[in-house]
Parts: sequence; structure tokens; C-alpha cells
Amino acid sequence: MKIQRFAQLTFGALLTLAATGVQACGEVMYRMGGALHYRAFITKHPAQIILYSGTAAKAAATADAQAFHHNLEKAGHKVTVVDTPEGFARALAEHPYDVVIAFAADLPAINTQIEHAAREPTLIPVLNRGSDERAERQQYPLALSETANLNDFLKTIEKSMKERGT
Repeated sequence: MKIQRFAQLTFGALLTLAATGVQACGEVMYRMGGALHYRAFITKHPAQIILYSGTAAKAAATADAQAFHHNLEKAGHKVTVVDTPEGFARALAEHPYDVVIAFAADLPAINTQIEHAAREPTLIPVLNRGSDERAERQQYPLALSETANLNDFLKTIEKSMKERGT
């Protein structure tokens, strides 16, 4: 009887030790910081976004630029792409935008247009490699690095739209 009870206790202790490494199947996705959630992200706050593809953007051009534009639209945002300061000024004059995404190095060419827009859009600069990231983040709190992924942009856009109350 004592041996049987000892065997049961030992078996119970082994099960307890083995179970400490077991995770529920959804727990792994939860621990990933919501990355999978944002892959199928549909925004609650759709934004009118203007992507400025100036000199710095063209120098850093990648095949992902078209996919980035497409994925922003898949998330529910309306996206316009312009590539000249004149085109940018014309687009801002014709339509109110909620968000501007541009490389930080291209901002001097478009800052005055942003400041004079009827409704000033939220600026999300993309920090160029090799830039003084600390100084630029102080000037532009919503700045994202050039290596930021789509999820980072979607979260930042969602946060800024929520803060605007739209």
C-alpha cells in the first residue's frame, strides 16, 4: 500500500514538473507582441495618408515600397503617393490628409507645405540610416527607423488617429 502511494506521489510530481514547460496553443501568438494580430489588421480609424517619395526615398528605394503602399490600403487607409514638392503642395491643397509619411531627409522640402495645410496632418518621418536618431526622435516623436516593419507603421498611424479623435 505504501509503495503504491509512493508511486502515485512520484508520478504526480513528475507530471507537475513536465507540465511547467507546456503552453496553450494561443499563448505563443500572444507572446509575440501582437504581430500576428496586425498581419490581418483592419483599422478602426481609417486615415487619409500621403506618402512623399522624394530624393531620400528614391535613394533608399526597395521592392517593398509598392507592397507597403498596398498593405496600408489593405488595412483600410486611403493612400496617395507624390514624388515632388510641387505635387505634395498640390495634393495638400486639394484634399485634407491625416498622416504624412516621408523620409526625414526629405522633410526640409515639404515642411512649409505641412505647416500651411488647412488641417495640419500628423507627420511620421522615416529616419535615415546614419542619422542622429536621438536628436530626430526629440524633434519628431512619432519617427520610425528605416528598418521599421509594417506593423510599426500601422500601430503608429492607429495611435495618432485615435489621439486626433478621428
